[in-house]
Amino acid sequence: MIKKIISSYYNMTFDRKMRFFLTVVIFLSSMVILMVSTWSAVSSITRQSRKMAEEQVKTLTNSFENELSTYKTMAIALQINSAIQDYLSFNDKKDEDYSSKATEAFNIINNTMNMNDEINFIGVVNNKFSDFLYKGDLSLSLSKFDKVYEKDFKIAMPALSGTMRINYNNAYFDGEMYTLNIYQPIYSTTSMINEEGLLVLNIDNNLLNQLNIREKGDLNTDIYLMDTTGKVLTASERHKREAIIENIRFFKGTGGTFSRSGYLYIYQKINAWNYFVVSQIPLVELYGSSLRTMFVLAGVIFAMTIIALLLSRTMIRKSYEPMEKVISKMDCVSAGKINVRINSENMPPDFKTLALGFNEMMDEIMKLMEEVKLEQHQLEQIKFNALQSQIQPHFLYNTLDCIHWQAIVQGNKEVSVLVKALAQYYRICLSKGKDIITLKEEIEHIRNYLVIQNMRYDNIIEAEIAIDEELLSVQLPKMTLQPLVENSIYHGLKAKDGMKGKITVSARISEDKVFIIIEDTGTGMSKEEIDEMNASITQYDDSFGYGVRNVNRRIELIYGAQYGLHYKQNDTGGVTVEITLPTNHEPEYKEILSCAK
Repeated sequence: MIKKIISSYYNMTFDRKMRFFLTVVIFLSSMVILMVSTWSAVSSITRQSRKMAEEQVKTLTNSFENELSTYKTMAIALQINSAIQDYLSFNDKKDEDYSSKATEAFNIINNTMNMNDEINFIGVVNNKFSDFLYKGDLSLSLSKFDKVYEKDFKIAMPALSGTMRINYNNAYFDGEMYTLNIYQPIYSTTSMINEEGLLVLNIDNNLLNQLNIREKGDLNTDIYLMDTTGKVLTASERHKREAIIENIRFFKGTGGTFSRSGYLYIYQKINAWNYFVVSQIPLVELYGSSLRTMFVLAGVIFAMTIIALLLSRTMIRKSYEPMEKVISKMDCVSAGKINVRINSENMPPDFKTLALGFNEMMDEIMKLMEEVKLEQHQLEQIKFNALQSQIQPHFLYNTLDCIHWQAIVQGNKEVSVLVKALAQYYRICLSKGKDIITLKEEIEHIRNYLVIQNMRYDNIIEAEIAIDEELLSVQLPKMTLQPLVENSIYHGLKAKDGMKGKITVSARISEDKVFIIIEDTGTGMSKEEIDEMNASITQYDDSFGYGVRNVNRRIELIYGAQYGLHYKQNDTGGVTVEITLPTNHEPEYKEILSCAK
């Protein structure tokens, strides 16, 4: 799939590539902007929402702390009140002062009721005998105080480290209303060991009532009042209360937050009380406003992306129009119409430069074509002259062949051998017009050359040619070895003043290269001279042998600069030249070979 997309991309025209590229860039940039903007917006809004929820919990915690402290103070004041203490000191209603003391205690309760509108009723129970004082907004028969308080007291949870107990339920008033029930055991002020009675405060607390009926707020938040054991005092939505109880193990310290089962929980302990205010917020609600912001951003960015794409496509199309003119003119050129030119008027500066360059190029091509025609004519003339010049070599080696047979008839073997070698030498030089011959033919040429040179210099040259049969079919430029052998004779062996010398020709193959080695036992060369020789071959210095330089130059032109000659010293004190050729290479410069004929 990816390969098809890449292939399709490479086959597109330039303007389509640019449109595709800009589309991808704009799309990716939009996605990055959307993700960064969304992340930033979501993080910011979430932090704000979370902070608001935490502040709400802290505010409620402070409010509960103040109200519970007020109720505690009220309960303590009633507990130590002398009238209530005197009432609880009686063991029987028959005591003579009982009625007056009970009335005094009732008046204290009544005064407290009058000063606090939230109190539904106050009850003071005498533990010594079956008696209690009751004052409430509703009658005893409606509140069911005498039937409920004992049972509810037992299930109420300690409010703090003291003896006070608190419960929030609908145990009173036949379950028709939820109230805060505060139970404070009353001890004798003279003897703190004796528990004389029980003070019961039934309070219609607005904060707890609001929590009890609270379903949704700004964030669909549920807030609970819970004791340290996990018991929830507020009573809305049972499954949520059970979730709070299960997660009590995640409460650490006096306050904090944690996420669990798709909800964010924020909790804060009421100072000096065994209660927590807990806020339970669905994470979906917490991120809801952020998601809405994200959709708005996505819509805006999408609209901007579409507008940017439309504008970019229009700009590219307008900018590409001059290029289309150039391409159409180039199509005409490829069809053979070389007289076309581009009108560069009303073009932008860069395309105007391109159009002028195209026109200049076509003028230069016209000029070069005329020059090529002229050179082609000259080349044809040279080839014609070369064909005429072949008459002379043919005439020469045909004449030498006649001399060879005359020498045989007269019995002069030396002349016969010499003339035959010379005839073979020139026959290979001609090579039927070929410039690339086999190594076998080149070796035969060398053998004939050595025969002639030995007769000339009284057999001072010993030759050893050791080449495997499989390498004799290797092809190389004609007259590659002869100039090198000649160089070894004239500059190496001949300089030894009549002493015999040896020339060895060998070959080897390594991977895709053939190495032909010519070694001599001549006078040799110093390392500096060897280095200078190798440098001169590369730099084509005319001060060193033309034949050697010509051999190296032809090899480089035909096969490449990595092939050619390299000189070095050998163990006999002479010089070794190594010829590097490819194992199998079709010459690429046929026009050079043609001109060399």
